[in-house]
Amino acid sequence: FSWRYQLKEFCDDYHVVAVDLRGYGDSDKPDGVGEYKLDILKEDIVQLIKVLCSSKCILVAHDWGGVIAWCVAQDHPELVDKLIMMNCPHFKVFADGLRKGWTQFLKTWYMFVFLTPWLPEFAFSLRDYRFINDVFMRKGGGLCNKDRFTDDIVEAYKYTFSQKGAMTPPFNYYRNMLEVSQTPFKKIDLPTLLIWGENDGALDISLLEPHNQICSNITIHRIPHCSHWAQHDCPEPVNKCIREFLESQ
Repeated sequence: FSWRYQLKEFCDDYHVVAVDLRGYGDSDKPDGVGEYKLDILKEDIVQLIKVLCSSKCILVAHDWGGVIAWCVAQDHPELVDKLIMMNCPHFKVFADGLRKGWTQFLKTWYMFVFLTPWLPEFAFSLRDYRFINDVFMRKGGGLCNKDRFTDDIVEAYKYTFSQKGAMTPPFNYYRNMLEVSQTPFKKIDLPTLLIWGENDGALDISLLEPHNQICSNITIHRIPHCSHWAQHDCPEPVNKCIREFLESQ
């Protein structure tokens, strides 16, 4: 659903597929924190690429999908032709950012609250899932173009997360977060595009520059007046940037 603008934009020129990750939407939701370890999530995507693609794919990802995509790209470059990331730093860059100062920690302190059992699920279900409005509409971190977040979209998100067992799997991603920070790092030589909404309330813009040491062939494109959810908040400049990258490589 969050990729609807990109699906429409590129479906005439590419075989475009967007999936719910393990534990999200209508995808399977296995019980247990251990079912959401990065190696398992990575293998989900590896197998998906092998089933859907006759050769290599253009892998596009955001947020936790981005964490998985970085891992797929570095461990299975034979499956990926190009990598396109949106507001998701490489896990090594993020871990280094947390260690180097308070700026990034203060932006993402909530992640450490998510490590606790049951409390996040309880808090997020209060007041008819008010957190959905708060996340997308709050000042200093929500969407910059708030007219895109209509009442119908709010209800669609509420319906998804209010289903039985739907809240715990997304938090289980965070409950494996400390293990992610210990993932071995390999330099990425694939053509890579990193799109970054400059008004990201959770990720500091200082995380951008270190990617020049992570990727040997990277293009970094900053979008002003754009939040963490770049593909939803600013689809037109995002789509333009993607198309230019694909046509130039």
